[in-house]
Amino acid sequence: MINVLVFPCGSEIGLEVHNAMKFDKHINLVGLSSVPCHAKMVYKNYIEGISFINDPNFISELNKIIDDNDIDILVPAYDDVILFLAQNEDKVHCKLATSKYETCDIARSKKKTYEILKDEAFTPKMYDIDDIKEEDLPLFAKPDIGQGSQGVTKIESMYDLEKIRPVADEYVISEMLPGEEYTIDCFTNRKGELLVASMRQRKRIRTGISVNSITYETPDEVMDIAKRINDKFEFDGVWFFQVKEDNDGNFKILEMAPRVAGSMSTSRVRGFNFILNTVYQKMGYDVSAIPHLIKTAEVDRAFSNKYYLDIEYDTVYIDFDDTVTYKNTVNVETIAFIYQCQNKGKKLILLTRHEKEIYDSLKKYHIDKDVFSDIIHIKDETLKSDYIESEKAIFIDDSFRERKDVSEKCNIPVFDCDGIAALMDWRY
Repeated sequence: MINVLVFPCGSEIGLEVHNAMKFDKHINLVGLSSVPCHAKMVYKNYIEGISFINDPNFISELNKIIDDNDIDILVPAYDDVILFLAQNEDKVHCKLATSKYETCDIARSKKKTYEILKDEAFTPKMYDIDDIKEEDLPLFAKPDIGQGSQGVTKIESMYDLEKIRPVADEYVISEMLPGEEYTIDCFTNRKGELLVASMRQRKRIRTGISVNSITYETPDEVMDIAKRINDKFEFDGVWFFQVKEDNDGNFKILEMAPRVAGSMSTSRVRGFNFILNTVYQKMGYDVSAIPHLIKTAEVDRAFSNKYYLDIEYDTVYIDFDDTVTYKNTVNVETIAFIYQCQNKGKKLILLTRHEKEIYDSLKKYHIDKDVFSDIIHIKDETLKSDYIESEKAIFIDDSFRERKDVSEKCNIPVFDCDGIAALMDWRY
């Protein structure tokens, strides 16, 4: 078993790391966060309250967590954390799933990145603020240290230019790139060979995060850029870079980073797991890639709801029609909950007024009758509340009348189908 610590586990990067590795049988994930975050809803092993990285006690606190949990490898999941840990790698009591410090340091600064790549055709033309003339406009300004599209601004007038002059040292000013923006998800093996370069378009962006992304076959020009970058820097496992088209349709680099990208799942689902393979590579295994046959994968991201309910129960009474079933099909969310109950050892009782023979209908929908501890088939007008015996139970039924009666007479929590989502445990 490989014990993997993810910090900060609640970042978009940390949540993608969780999704990428949670089902691998050889991985035991541990999430770590300094502050309360969404990760506590998805990480089965979750630790909260470590100091921030600028605290002098951070390294000692981190090492205690690493030692107490027998951590083999740490996945840093935020740009500043990556740089800090890479710089202090010799002080950390486990391996780090990122590239060497020199690469991380250069990647964190666009100025340093562009300086090394200044002779490459894919590097955008840069401008010194004191040399800019009105005929050079419009131009593009972006924070030297930042990620995504946060802090970017268009310079369309000399007035716009003067507004950033007081903080000009914190920006890089480049030619305007009006074309589409793309991310190329990459993996470099332990021999320094570029194993994967999967291109996707950042079609819709919110707060610097690509919330809609779609993959494309990587054109030769972009593949050449990936190879050139890989030759210039020393990557170890997962990394990515972003490009945008100039006025002539040529691709120019925006930035790069030696880490997982928040929407890397778009490329991952085509068949190559970037962070999982990075972990295995760091643990000494040779990694290879299966040629993908999926040309197009699209992801659309929105807020994900995970719930905590302050109830305890050991028995579930559940209806059949329009609860286990949905419009003459199986309700897959209900079935997932049913098997969750099996996994957690909860007693599951099917309580139904089904008009047909219930065992025939279960067979029709390929539902094993043995997933239920008991099946109560009501064929008269007696109330469902009459059959509920456990005081530590919950009741699930699409009928408001049935729920109201059970709630009033049995004094137990009741749920309609939409409430099943709140009963799911997504921690892995």
